[in-house]
Order: sequence, then structure tokens, then C-alpha cells
Amino acid sequence: MRFVYCPCCGTKTVEKVLGDEGAVPWCGKCERPLFDMFSTCVLTVAVNGDGQVLLIRQSYGDTERFVGVAGYMKPGETPEQAAVREVGEETGLGTREISYIDSAFYEGRDQLMLGMLARVEDGETKLSSELLEARWFGIDDAIATVREGSIIQRFLQAAKKSI
Repeated sequence: MRFVYCPCCGTKTVEKVLGDEGAVPWCGKCERPLFDMFSTCVLTVAVNGDGQVLLIRQSYGDTERFVGVAGYMKPGETPEQAAVREVGEETGLGTREISYIDSAFYEGRDQLMLGMLARVEDGETKLSSELLEARWFGIDDAIATVREGSIIQRFLQAAKKSI
């Protein structure tokens, strides 16, 4: 999101060159730059004790494709906390270990996607209303199932080395 008006005082912004940053929106009244904003999300590769990957189909948006468990980070959360929360909320599974995989910027929605690897506890999934289905895949089948060239495919390929 690019600021046209200052969110603090409502003054229309002007472009101002700030050193290496180049031209950025500037509020003359508050005398501060207003850098572009984006949402930060986690996109999680959930793996069980047998090395299988859990992919989900959502009940909204593209309901046909399998994707990874994802969600927005809440203020004050670390990526690890957000991934554990999202896995629990969407699938009912507990997480016993969490680590960072990689990151990617999704321009289509102005989202910074932080890839997380969650080693989940074995058990039955309890799907939230956001999901139509959750299914376990071997890593190679998971990579082949998701959309070619997608961010989740890239994160699965990176996680394959650790599974």
C-alpha cells in the first residue's frame, strides 16, 4: 500500500527524495516519511513423524488447488508463533518443532510470505471452517500436486532437504 494521505493527520503526501531510499511519500505536517506497507504472512510446510506433508484445500478463493497452511501474522507475533497458531487453528494439530525455510514476496497481494517448516504431532486433523480438505502427501507428490512455480512449491522444494 502506498500512502497518498498521512494516516496520522490526513495531510496529502508529497514525494521527497530520502538518500538511498529514493522518492518516498512524505508528510510535511508530521515531517516524516511514510514507507510503503505490505502484509506479513506465514506459509507453512507441515510434516508428520513419517515425513509426510500436509496440504490443504481452502473453502474460499481457489477451492480446487492444494496449498500449504498459511495466515497473516498478528502484531507482536514472531513467524514461529504465527505458524504454530495457524497450523493449530486450521488443522487442530500441535507443533513440536518449528524452523524457518525461506521467504518470498507475493506481488499479487502485496504480501511477504515467510516459509516455515513445522514438525507436527501425530494425530487426527480437526479442520476449521476455512478448509474443505487436508491430505497427507509424500514430499515428491506434494511438490507435484501444488501449482507449478508457486511459492508453496518453492518452499516444499527447499524443505525437502530437511525432511
